[in-house]
Amino acid sequence: MRRFSLYATLVALACASLLYAAQVLTPLRLTTDGIYYLSFADQAARGDGVLAFYRQHFLLPKGYPLFLFILMKAGGFSSMTLVISNLLFFSAGLLLTFRTLLTLGFERTHSATLCLLMVLSFTCVKNVTLPMSDFLFFVLSAGAWWLMNHSGQMRWFAIAPAICAVEVRLAGLALFVPLAFLAWSSLANRRKLLIPIFIVLLLGLTIGIWAGGRYFVDYLRFVRSLGVFSIVKQSAVLHSRDFAELISNFPWARLPRWVRPEFLVFGAAALCLYLRGMFVLLRHSPLTFFYLLGYSIIILPWPFTDPRFWLPIMPFVFLAIHQSLSAAPWRALRTSVAAYIVLFGALGLVALGYSTWLTFSGPRFAYRYGDGKLRATYLAGCSRGGEDINRDASVLLRRYQWHCAEQQ
Repeated sequence: MRRFSLYATLVALACASLLYAAQVLTPLRLTTDGIYYLSFADQAARGDGVLAFYRQHFLLPKGYPLFLFILMKAGGFSSMTLVISNLLFFSAGLLLTFRTLLTLGFERTHSATLCLLMVLSFTCVKNVTLPMSDFLFFVLSAGAWWLMNHSGQMRWFAIAPAICAVEVRLAGLALFVPLAFLAWSSLANRRKLLIPIFIVLLLGLTIGIWAGGRYFVDYLRFVRSLGVFSIVKQSAVLHSRDFAELISNFPWARLPRWVRPEFLVFGAAALCLYLRGMFVLLRHSPLTFFYLLGYSIIILPWPFTDPRFWLPIMPFVFLAIHQSLSAAPWRALRTSVAAYIVLFGALGLVALGYSTWLTFSGPRFAYRYGDGKLRATYLAGCSRGGEDINRDASVLLRRYQWHCAEQQ
């Protein structure tokens, strides 16, 4: 049975990989945050170069725009290279996560299944074609996490990718929670090493706070304007929605309105199972507990919703929920895991099929992609004018959409 499960997992992974590979042919897919990232990198590439990263104000950490800037300066940026880079980051992050799960003592089939669930998540399918920081952050955090779970001195090299991860997303600060625990538990009797390690960790935290200072300012502004109780209530509702989307593998926007209240209740239950599972994992791997704890402390108070917030730790979210169910007396839930995986995988293949349909839409892409906000911009194509177009998006399409770039 275990051998059959492993073969089924590998077949599903192979099918998904073929569909993911087809996404390299997609037109440039833009979103609000994607336009913001690309526009900043584009202005730097055509203006002050690297100095722009010091001189210009940017609300988000600058690690990902720096990566885009390097691609643009090398003359290699396009929708194809963007998707290829995301797929490479995704694949490397999955491999590191799989190796880490094996190091933590989980069976090969179990570890492969957790990674497969991430591959088949509609959240990953959607974001792998977008100019977003998620997959670069995923590979950096997975690399740091893999190094942390090594024995010997090699584990301290995790500080380097952790600092880089903070420069990509503020959530990278979560990596310093298990690092601090690791330093304390490993070096408590070697005080000469303890002090310099904590200085390096403090330096990493300082860099992270500096890189994401705008997040803290915005959050304090939200707290002052809405009040603590409203922030807590709003965050609980919105992250219950995140978990409902994440665990059901179904987007909120596609749900009929009458079922949304029940969907939120399902998400709240999944969130509670995740939080309970964190403490179950504490007995198995304190490092995993402290990583999930640090990550949750950063994400849960943030009063916005998007399941991609949880993308970098998705296999461990599923792991925590599974551990929570395994420790519970609800045998019916524990025995329905196989049916859940099949249903989750089927929905993931539908999402991949839909994304592939978008990729090969040709002239119909502008009508099919997104919620219609950028339709006029895509329809304007390579032209410089038109009504109701997003000027920044239009500039990016003219420069980096392959059929427009050929006419420049």
